[in-house]
Amino acid sequence: MVENLPSIDFRSGECTFCGECAAACPEPVFEEGVAAFGHTADISESCLVHSGVSCMSCRDACPEDAIRFRPRIGGPFVPEVVEETCNGCGACVAPCPANAIVMRIEAPELVHA
Repeated sequence: MVENLPSIDFRSGECTFCGECAAACPEPVFEEGVAAFGHTADISESCLVHSGVSCMSCRDACPEDAIRFRPRIGGPFVPEVVEETCNGCGACVAPCPANAIVMRIEAPELVHA
């Protein structure tokens, strides 16, 4: 709980949308049947590719294939998040050796529309 709201630490692991948290919680704070969160992965400048190191651990961990790598001349491929495909599960966060990925929360009015 963070500020009396349920939260998830994606550094500990991803959400598989199994519903176990909703089943375990005595309060009606979870929506049923959720298959995506209202946020997407955001890869920062601390990503290893910006230091010339080739790494694709985020892509390999993503169950939705929402992280693609754009080729570039003279350096490792650059990660890009396909926002329409990213379900916000956070599977890419923990495997990142540079801690370069955070989940960017969309505007609350869009999340609960």
